[in-house]
Amino acid sequence: MESRAPRKDRRGLALAAAIITLVVLSVLASGLFMLANLSAKAVRNRESAARAMHVADAAVNHTLGAMRGTLRMHSFSRILRGSDNVVSTADDQLLVGWGLPAGDEIPLAGKIFQGHTYFVSIGDDAADGDANPATDRNGRVLVRCRAVTADGATAEVEAVIGATPMPAMVADGNVGFAGNPTIAGECGGAHANGDISSAGGGPTISTQATATGMASGNWKHADGTPAPKLGGQPEVPVPDLNPMNYCADAEFRLLSNGTATTGAGMPIAVPAGWSYNAGTLTWSVTGANVDGTFCVQGNVSISGNTGSAAAPRAMTILATGSIAVTGTPVIVPDHPDGILFMAGGDVSVAGNPTAGADSYTGMIYAGAQCSAAGNATMFGQLLCANGPQPAGATELVTAHSMSGNFVLTFDCSANVFNKRRVLYWYPRIGT
Repeated sequence: MESRAPRKDRRGLALAAAIITLVVLSVLASGLFMLANLSAKAVRNRESAARAMHVADAAVNHTLGAMRGTLRMHSFSRILRGSDNVVSTADDQLLVGWGLPAGDEIPLAGKIFQGHTYFVSIGDDAADGDANPATDRNGRVLVRCRAVTADGATAEVEAVIGATPMPAMVADGNVGFAGNPTIAGECGGAHANGDISSAGGGPTISTQATATGMASGNWKHADGTPAPKLGGQPEVPVPDLNPMNYCADAEFRLLSNGTATTGAGMPIAVPAGWSYNAGTLTWSVTGANVDGTFCVQGNVSISGNTGSAAAPRAMTILATGSIAVTGTPVIVPDHPDGILFMAGGDVSVAGNPTAGADSYTGMIYAGAQCSAAGNATMFGQLLCANGPQPAGATELVTAHSMSGNFVLTFDCSANVFNKRRVLYWYPRIGT
């Protein structure tokens, strides 16, 4: 009988194989766990970064809302100086003060938003080129919004907020030009929410004449070539403003009973040169020699030599009625928002030019009709709302017009009443 050799015991080899298999599986499991953990962390990081960006966007919207709301009546230059209107103080670049409710302010310590925090600073847009951080020249500001989430994620958005400037002259209703007026400057145009027309040789205009209705007559550029006249254009809204809403910074209040007070309402003597006619509800001054912002109940008449090239008169008139100015004026705004004249009724400006200075500087607003005539010069913007005459207002003109050799120059400076929006947006995550 054939004998067989005994088989060797293989139990030790099986144990080794099992151990190796367990080690491999453990390594695979550990790798899968680490991969899953890294993936979860990446998801959480992306989620945190996205949350931080949403919080920063909320800060941009908060700031834009304030500039369209409570701060809509203030120029960017005024906003850059802070609510106290003083340069290099603690409120510069911050949304604090301004009469904002406490919940709408964004202090230096930040604003809590859904358990997170955002910080906002408002600075001058360096593109305006004036190298002055407290003065805006191009109608734009740079808003830096930084967000920190509850879990420590950060993001920053830099947003340029501004508005597209309106033309030099904008009016509701029809506008007529006659003589040889000039509208100059980068935004030297005219627009009518109605018809716009010119008689004779036509005005000189830097850009174009536009209207929602008909645009007719001759219009020329400074070199004599024809300027565009475009009818059927979109409406350019003229704001509906109440002069009395801008009296907070007034030094003087001239009342309908012929008396005067300070801006705070304390009785004072009527400012030098001013007089009141109760029959026409008109405050008059010849050769005004007192600077300040005048909040006036009634009509205003200014005549004579008011200011000079060497010493312009810093004077703002806010009147419930109409404003008429003649003579040889050299007047610049006293109001911090660059308002020169604002009337609930008509505004009529005329006069003789002064070498080396503009007759009028700033924004002129008529709640009713406006007229610019004579040989005067103006650097700023003319807005004509075409509303009804308020009670007691003197009707100075019956239609919007510009005539004679009047010169209006507008360089696209910020208009505090345009609807502000985000022009540019630059996000940065993990700042």
